[in-house]
Amino acid sequence: MRRDRSPGYTIRCDNLPINIDSLLLKKAFKDFGRIEYCRVVEDDYGESKGYGFIDFGSKDSAISAVKRMDRAKFNGREVRVTIR
Repeated sequence: MRRDRSPGYTIRCDNLPINIDSLLLKKAFKDFGRIEYCRVVEDDYGESKGYGFIDFGSKDSAISAVKRMDRAKFNGREVRVTIR
């Protein structure tokens, strides 16, 4: 279950490739800092909706992830990464 977090710790990743699951998303962002929660949002059939959320252990980690990954190519797609 997702815990309430302070503003600035959670990032949203949009335009994710359809074949990305929560484990692969977490692996792609692990170098930015401790990840406390990671989830790719799925439809009723278990298919990715193309976006997900990551909660980092620190605000600095979240900021670093946004700076490095926003508009980066991720499995052939340009992803949008923003702080929530």
